[in-house]
Amino acid sequence: MAEVRSLGRAALAADPPERPTAAHSEAGPGPIAIAVFGLYIVVLIVVMIEQGVEALPDRYAIAMLVGALVLGRAKRFMHDWLPFIGLLVSYDFLRGFADDLSGRVQYLQSIQFDQAMFTVVPTVALQNLLFASSLHWWDYAATIVYFLHFVLPLGFATVLWLQDRRRFTDFVTSLTLLSYAGWITYIAFPSAPPWMAAQAGYLDGVTRILDRTIDFLPNHLDLPTVYRALDPNPVAAIPSLHAAYPFLVLLFAVKFFRWRGLVVLPYAAVVWFAVIYLGEHYATDVLIGAAYATVAFVAGPRAVRAVARIRWRPAALVPVRDR
Repeated sequence: MAEVRSLGRAALAADPPERPTAAHSEAGPGPIAIAVFGLYIVVLIVVMIEQGVEALPDRYAIAMLVGALVLGRAKRFMHDWLPFIGLLVSYDFLRGFADDLSGRVQYLQSIQFDQAMFTVVPTVALQNLLFASSLHWWDYAATIVYFLHFVLPLGFATVLWLQDRRRFTDFVTSLTLLSYAGWITYIAFPSAPPWMAAQAGYLDGVTRILDRTIDFLPNHLDLPTVYRALDPNPVAAIPSLHAAYPFLVLLFAVKFFRWRGLVVLPYAAVVWFAVIYLGEHYATDVLIGAAYATVAFVAGPRAVRAVARIRWRPAALVPVRDR
């Protein structure tokens, strides 16, 4: 009897059996279908940029659903993606009124941190070096990169979903935890970006470049989106999720694809440069965003395994009486 109890405790303490990945649990699309699907997403994103349509999660989900229907995986898409997209949209909804929950805004701390680390605020130095009264190609390029905020994480999630749903689950869990950790910080520590600090008189030599470049971006096609009903939060600077998202993708890309994952590194560096140069974030915000991404990278997969352990219960061991 004691041996049976010991076995029962050991079974409960053990990790749940690994569920088969998508490659083993169901017949996934072949390499040609995946390549066509990937080309469809790339072409769609290029067309959206050319038409001036921001790639927001709800729009991306509709585009993905069309592709999933062609692949015959619409049901699986609804099961895997809709909860994730819903959580992202909910995060942006909550982010919109986070600044209303606190009556204070931090202006000086990020300026002081940047000056302590770099002796000068990097945004000021970059704009003094590169920004002039007339706009240049790099101003428009930085603006486009800024508005591609969701493209890389959602595109990377698509690659994982097509290849291995377990990896997809780990990544989107980390991305969700990262987003909501940012939201909690926006409530506890609302922080003004450089352009707002400049307008309030706390920082000299900073222009909000987006106010200049956005009028020159194309706006040929106006697609519906739930984001029109959401309020922006101008004091959500710490952490910079614009910097955190590509860094999280980089971490998972290296984990899953080894050295080939480093292909994400140049893009992440460009995003970091863009948000600092445009005056949307301090370097401090970017570094804190990278730290948040690192914690989410570790915590996400562990959370998935913890939930799996809670849901998995081994069958009770019934002792067999000796005859």
